[in-house]
Amino acid sequence: MNCSRLAVACGIPVLLPALLPVLGLALLAPLTACSTHDRAGTLRMESLGAHRMTLERGFANGAYAELESEHSFWFSDVGLEQLAAGTEDHPVAEAIILHAQLVWLPEPGRTPLADTATNAVTRVVVVSDGEVGLYGGAAFARPKGELGSDEVEISLRGGTMKLLAKTEGFHDLLGPVGLSGTFTAKLAPADAALWRRGVSQFVTNALGRSMWVQAAPGTDPRAEPIAEHPALAAH
Repeated sequence: MNCSRLAVACGIPVLLPALLPVLGLALLAPLTACSTHDRAGTLRMESLGAHRMTLERGFANGAYAELESEHSFWFSDVGLEQLAAGTEDHPVAEAIILHAQLVWLPEPGRTPLADTATNAVTRVVVVSDGEVGLYGGAAFARPKGELGSDEVEISLRGGTMKLLAKTEGFHDLLGPVGLSGTFTAKLAPADAALWRRGVSQFVTNALGRSMWVQAAPGTDPRAEPIAEHPALAAH
């Protein structure tokens, strides 16, 4: 199998069908509807191992909530109703969902930032041919526009993630992976809460156990473990 084969869709390199049985993603689907599938931004995941592979996916849905001590962003290439419609006999075939939990903001001119600075906990759920993989890590998030406004653009840079849990048939060729992208989300607290509950339940059902954690307010995301938690309480 040639893991380096790439095609180009709307200027975006994507994994060719030779890799789809492994990551299972129907990445060629956006070829005929690029403007619809990437209206909320594009996620880029690039393996950090010796054999470099890149996975890019456009998002059609974006929502965020302004909470007491954080901002919670949700992005997906499928609708929540499609995710909820999956059953054991007819599981969701392909999907990618990103949750970015922004726990602190740098103050311009006052907050010194190292190249490795992070301020957001990141989680990515990859649904591949009905199998599920959960990746988690951290990144540096920089909003464009005022948080709390009707629509915000957020850029993620310098992110690193690893596979935390998976179903038996999910095969991970990315290994440790870098994460980046620029996304647009509408201020929609009710929708964000629905995404939180829906995705949490979806992951719980797929893995047979809870695998989600909420970062403590005001902490460095790099120090926050992303591990089993008795309740899927991520916001």
